[in-house]
Amino acid sequence: MKEKIFVSHADIILDKIYDSNFKLIKQDGGGCNWNNLYNLSLLGEKCYAFGTAGNDEEGKIAIESLKKAGVNTDNVLIDNNIATAIMNIIMPENEAIGDNDVFHTWYSPITNKNTMHFSDNLPLYIPKDFNDKDIYIILDKFESINFDFINRIKNKKVCLDVGDDEFIEYYTNQYLLNFFKTAKLMQLNCNICDYLFNKLKIKDEIEFFNLLNLDLMIITKGKKGARFIYRKNGEISIIDKVPKIIVDAVDTSGAGDAFYSIFIREYAYSDMVDEDFINHTFDKANQFSREVISQVGSRK
Repeated sequence: MKEKIFVSHADIILDKIYDSNFKLIKQDGGGCNWNNLYNLSLLGEKCYAFGTAGNDEEGKIAIESLKKAGVNTDNVLIDNNIATAIMNIIMPENEAIGDNDVFHTWYSPITNKNTMHFSDNLPLYIPKDFNDKDIYIILDKFESINFDFINRIKNKKVCLDVGDDEFIEYYTNQYLLNFFKTAKLMQLNCNICDYLFNKLKIKDEIEFFNLLNLDLMIITKGKKGARFIYRKNGEISIIDKVPKIIVDAVDTSGAGDAFYSIFIREYAYSDMVDEDFINHTFDKANQFSREVISQVGSRK
């Protein structure tokens, strides 16, 4: 069996977390794809970051966070011409945190300036020894340079996380479909489904799943659990799952990423996706999510 490795390709992101009075209380690496890579590395998997950061303190903090988790950052570029992208996270006053209570914005609550600076200077070099490995590519953005990166890698399975309409609204329908058709595993936040299906002129998740020929599609619903769509004996099957244990959350920012990390890992080591796979992985994923949402920040 070939060695399995997990990679991501995107701008490096720093999370800045503020209280309800806009006091900075924590900063750490962020970004859905990087959180997935961070989590998988903590779980003992070999992970590689292909990204770009600014030559600034924010970039150093975000890269160091990945390094501490064991992620290989040798292929991260430092670009003197950009600032590291920052996601600003504002915690609510209320102690009872719901799924949508934590506010995320690309605009600084202190300066009101845009802190998201996507670069088109991402690394495209693929190490030669990658040709001998099974590679799982984790992406949550769909730029043409990401598409180019995917197409340069052999022995791959693409795992996409579609959660923000800002990352898909400006693409043509055909481009998005071509990108999505590279995936074998996909997670969607339930909030984006209506927007996405309307944009692509698709009736529902069944038509979408069929069109892409996925192995598994996950639609997350926060505390309401998730819907899983897969094939059983050639026919599409659907399972809805709700967690047995609901805990009071401190910060829900990393819940979906923690959940997806477990599904990516289990998928990589499973021969098939079936009801048994979904049942046992769902329990593991919820346990891992509970550990993440019990503290401030999207990472353990």
